[in-house]
Amino acid sequence: MRSPRRSAVHAFKHVWHHAGLAGFARRLRGRRGAILRYHSVTDDEAATLGYLDSGLMVTAAAFESQLRYVKRHYTVVPLDELVERIHAGRALPRRAAAITFDDGYRDNYTRAYRLLRAEGLPATFYVTTGALDGGPPLWTAKLRYMVRTTTRERVILPGGLGGEVAVQQPAERQAIFTTLIVALKHVPSSRRCELVEELAAAFGVSDFSLLDGIMMTWDELREMSANGMTIGAHTVSHPNLPKTDVEEATREVCQSRDMIADQLGRPVAHFSYPNGRGAAHMNDTVREIVRRAGFRSAATSLPGCVQLGADPWGLRRVGIYNRHRDLRSFSLDVERARLRTA
Repeated sequence: MRSPRRSAVHAFKHVWHHAGLAGFARRLRGRRGAILRYHSVTDDEAATLGYLDSGLMVTAAAFESQLRYVKRHYTVVPLDELVERIHAGRALPRRAAAITFDDGYRDNYTRAYRLLRAEGLPATFYVTTGALDGGPPLWTAKLRYMVRTTTRERVILPGGLGGEVAVQQPAERQAIFTTLIVALKHVPSSRRCELVEELAAAFGVSDFSLLDGIMMTWDELREMSANGMTIGAHTVSHPNLPKTDVEEATREVCQSRDMIADQLGRPVAHFSYPNGRGAAHMNDTVREIVRRAGFRSAATSLPGCVQLGADPWGLRRVGIYNRHRDLRSFSLDVERARLRTA
């Protein structure tokens, strides 16, 4: 039974989506656009939960519905077009929308790319280059996997991350994963790598072979690039750049750019700052590193719209999550971001 508050929210979403409010909102601020930010599109939520928080995935059926919705109600354009219009001081298309993905999970190729092509829509895929094509798994994926698969009922966390914690119930595991991933984003890069290994020992997990193949390959990215998709950079190893020294941050940014350019045979124009949730993932120093590296744009995880006069190296986006399988929530949150002033 729904609480009165949940019932009121449900009723508002119904009226929003079906009684014309969404259409009215779309007509407001018509020259403001939205950049959608996805991570994973999956047909197997149980398997994806082994390496990715449930909130960051959407089902293939939900993604297909969302694509058809934005195709019908917005002007879907390549990120290149939005960025070049911002640089040139030209108005954006009315109700412009661009589609982006972070990290480089393989379901971006096996699910998202195929659905995008079926709808004739472009997207930008920001990839973490060191984890691609059989590289070592993302530290975030390793953390998720060890917390989810440990057979221990209680764990003593190392390195000042907390005391002894229970990991018997799913809710306990989810809570400790959330606590740890936020905490590790605030740890300098070299120490974070050490802590991930210490945590693996604490959880009693040493075999991460089931994470093999969760990221895209270069052949898949070459195919996507050849068929109209844009490939952008997302660093080499997914550090939180403001917590990384300038030399290492520069190396992470530039090496990811160079690896993509070498593999795809074309320049890389767009970057995405990793580690948005729960941490400050971009500052003036990092922005300048990215700008000096020659990128035409850089996307944040900060919510908001894209419009004329926006900072090309601080683009705001609309995070799309599991909860947005409800198309009413999807349409509401896209418009909330598009109408947001800051």
